[in-house]
Amino acid sequence: MKKANEGKVAFNVRRFKNTFKLLLGNRLSIVGLVLLVLFIVVALAAPLIYTSNPQKVIVGSQLAQPEWVSLFPEGYYLSRNMVVVDDPSFSTPSSLREWSYQVSSTAQAPYVSYSYSSSAPTAIGGSLEISSTSSANVTATVSKSFHYPFRGPPGIFQVDIKGDRFTAKVDGISSSQQVSLKVFIDKGDKRWTLWSVNVTQMQTGTWLSPNYPLSSNDYAFDTVMGIRGGLSAAETIFPTAADYSYGLEATFQGPATVHVTGLGLTLLGTSYGLMGTDNFGTDLFAQDIYGARISLLVGLLAAFIGISLGLLIGMLAGFKAGLTDEVLMRFTDMMLVIPSLPLLLVLIGVLGPNLINIIIIIGLLGWMGFARVIRSQILSLKERPFIEAARAAGAGTRRILTSHVFPNIVSLTYVNLALSVPAAILTEAALSFLGLGDPISPSWGQILHNAQSFGNLDKWWWVVPPGISIALISLSFVLIGYALDELFNPKLRRRR
Repeated sequence: MKKANEGKVAFNVRRFKNTFKLLLGNRLSIVGLVLLVLFIVVALAAPLIYTSNPQKVIVGSQLAQPEWVSLFPEGYYLSRNMVVVDDPSFSTPSSLREWSYQVSSTAQAPYVSYSYSSSAPTAIGGSLEISSTSSANVTATVSKSFHYPFRGPPGIFQVDIKGDRFTAKVDGISSSQQVSLKVFIDKGDKRWTLWSVNVTQMQTGTWLSPNYPLSSNDYAFDTVMGIRGGLSAAETIFPTAADYSYGLEATFQGPATVHVTGLGLTLLGTSYGLMGTDNFGTDLFAQDIYGARISLLVGLLAAFIGISLGLLIGMLAGFKAGLTDEVLMRFTDMMLVIPSLPLLLVLIGVLGPNLINIIIIIGLLGWMGFARVIRSQILSLKERPFIEAARAAGAGTRRILTSHVFPNIVSLTYVNLALSVPAAILTEAALSFLGLGDPISPSWGQILHNAQSFGNLDKWWWVVPPGISIALISLSFVLIGYALDELFNPKLRRRR
């Protein structure tokens, strides 16, 4: 028995190898296999390249164009992302090296050092410390000079980076004194104050943060800065290439200690990556990469469910004549006349738009046509002499179906499986485009839905890549299916 099973396994392996060799000899299948392997590699590499959902990670300004557009005349004024401060959280003492330090008076001047506190608002716990022991008024400025190299303004500039908000704390203030703090950007003799506060004894020992985001993308920020004339803060401060200085100014009226963390500055350009960004500033190329995973998963699993159901029902209906055949075929006819898209919309609306429901529903609505094809093949096969011989030898229905009937229709199953995958992929894309896809799964249909929802169908870098990807991955399975049909169907097989 063991040797017999080993022989069957070896036979199936040889048959698979021979089939694969025949596929490699077919031009259609070669093109389809190359495309399919490319998408599989992309799908497998996506979580390694982008470790988190790209729809939740802001990487640039809204509607940034692809970076390579700057190579053409229309991209002359585009800018790119620029990180001004390397370590805004002051994770190590060496982070102080990128800052310069000036004081208004050398007598008993404040000094700058690195400080660590477990009570700091950042997970790292590091901060910049400015201490003054003088009873006189003195101003200390910690700044970093940088050059803005682009001809056009950034889309957004922000101090708060990735949830690490700017915070400051003052210790040791007496009742009659206060400490003034200002976050600023200088351009020659022009200064813009991003945030300022006067800290009194009542606020001693409390970490203070601005009551508005320090981002030029926030309306309150522009209002506080007094930006007028229809220009944004980014366009006002960074209109073209120039030298700047960014930092913190602390004015002491007596002995006190200032702790600062989150003192970052990032400029998000008007161009980013290979495919730009969407309305939220997330990477469209990363979403396109992730979309391959969703399309392959939905296409393969939904097609497998549909083909399995069609195979089972078709075999039972064809082999079991009488009432069984009549009931199964009438049920199949009923399912065939029901409009698929309205039924899909109703079921998704009732069960919920998550990926598992979408796969199951697409699979359960994709078996009817294949079941009728299988039934017609079974009706022909069951009258063959080898089936009669198996019955005469005492083989039961299960034995006949699995050992004698199924091997004769397995080629038809392979062909229909390959041709059913594109239909499942297009169905999922259509549902997502209509807003009924899984909201936490960045599929190609959802990318197109987002473009349509925000009125950005004219942004070709947003719309074209997912559309071409859907077409190419569908084409790969269609070509493989046609090649399999050509190999297995004697009427289509080429004479050599």
